[in-house]
Amino acid sequence: MEEEKKNPMDLNGDGKVTLGEKVQYYAGKAGEKVEESVKKVYDGVKEDAKDALADAKVLAGKAKAKGKEVYDKAADKAKDLYAEAKEEVGEAASKAKAKINEIKEKKA
Repeated sequence: MEEEKKNPMDLNGDGKVTLGEKVQYYAGKAGEKVEESVKKVYDGVKEDAKDALADAKVLAGKAKAKGKEVYDKAADKAKDLYAEAKEEVGEAASKAKAKINEIKEKKA
């Protein structure tokens, strides 16, 4: 016995395909295609987001490294300026002390 092949558009299984069943069948197929397309777009966006996140992490690392470099240069410059200022203040203090001693000697 050979089984009859059922027409996939015969949604109610009565052996007849009506216009309504055709419309429902094609609407269902169109819905499936829309779902597939949405999934493809979603998957693409998801991959793009992963790529963007990876790029952002790389850029953040570069920015951190650059920030450290700038910080280190500023710290070195501040140390140099402090050393120069300390030296100048020391010289000024020595000159002032010498002047005070000179004045004391003149009075004595």
